[in-house]
Amino acid sequence: MKSSEVRRAGWLELFYDLLFVVLVAQLAHPLLARPGWEAGLRLLPLFLPAWWMWVGSTLYTNLTGEAEAERRLDVLAQMAILMVMAGAATPAAHGHVALFAAGYAVSRLEVVAFRMLAGRRWPTGGSHGPLLVSAALWAASIAVETPVAYLLWLAGLAVEAVPWLAGRPGGSALRRRLVAGRVEFGHLVERFGLFMIIVLGEGIAQIVAAIAAADAATPAVVTGLAAFAVVAVVWWLYFDFGSAVAEETLGTRPEEAFRLVRSVFVIGHFVPVVALLALAAGLGGLVTAAAQHDHAGAALRLCCVALGVHLVHNAVTGVRTIGHSLRRVLVWLLPNLALLSGLALLSDHLVPAVPLCLIAAGLALEALTADVAPEFTGTAL
Repeated sequence: MKSSEVRRAGWLELFYDLLFVVLVAQLAHPLLARPGWEAGLRLLPLFLPAWWMWVGSTLYTNLTGEAEAERRLDVLAQMAILMVMAGAATPAAHGHVALFAAGYAVSRLEVVAFRMLAGRRWPTGGSHGPLLVSAALWAASIAVETPVAYLLWLAGLAVEAVPWLAGRPGGSALRRRLVAGRVEFGHLVERFGLFMIIVLGEGIAQIVAAIAAADAATPAVVTGLAAFAVVAVVWWLYFDFGSAVAEETLGTRPEEAFRLVRSVFVIGHFVPVVALLALAAGLGGLVTAAAQHDHAGAALRLCCVALGVHLVHNAVTGVRTIGHSLRRVLVWLLPNLALLSGLALLSDHLVPAVPLCLIAAGLALEALTADVAPEFTGTAL
């Protein structure tokens, strides 16, 4: 149920997000060093637990608030654990998973401890059983090698997430609040928008770092400006046509609060965030390639795949969840996919700045067309 006064993100939430700024940067480093399929696939099992922690904390704060001392101590404890996980992320991407896995296992035990110590002052998000099973599976993964460790991670996350995300009625007090529509829609849109800003900010950080490493050589600066144009248009599309449409949809369909929060935010933002994280690494790689007078190559292919996945996911969400017509989506999706596919095929023969300018122009045309005729935009998440 929406209150008359719109709640904004609190200082504790913004402080909490600092850990994800660092974590996102650490996860982007392996992709920047080796922009290929293997590094991209390794990103998924590393980012998924961090995403689940952030989503869980965000939804809990949205439904309960953050003012009490117990909750603040809970969040600060999570931050300490995330700091260790962030430091262990790059080694984990190279197969050294012990510290990262131990960090997540401890985070599950921390949640159980908070529930027990807080007693009845705070509603629980579910039973202790799934968290304890997940912690045991993550702890067990320390003793095995990848990819078996990743399978144990996914099993642990499934034990936690599937019961909570299932569509059946009932569940924990927290879940019942969400099903009943007792959610601050504006706050939720703002929080997920801030996470998108973190990921887009990583793209800018990668561009700046690559320009600095090249001593601001002219090719690096020119390519960096073209890369920034891509980031800027993605920002434009998300906040004008994604975030805004999501908030309007939630506000007009409160009876579907649980389904929409699950589809649009909890699940619906995971793929775009991962795709844009991969895009950030690819943009940094393109600036570096320009400074070294190399062709776009693997870095451009990473950017094209990442943007393609991002756009396809948004199209599917627009049709299935928001209710856009298929024609409305295909009118912008197909030209963009054709452009990205062509650039990926020619990537070994292109100067980095050229495809970036073409991508930015294609996406900008979509944004400008949508401003004039909003019925043709389908980029909403």
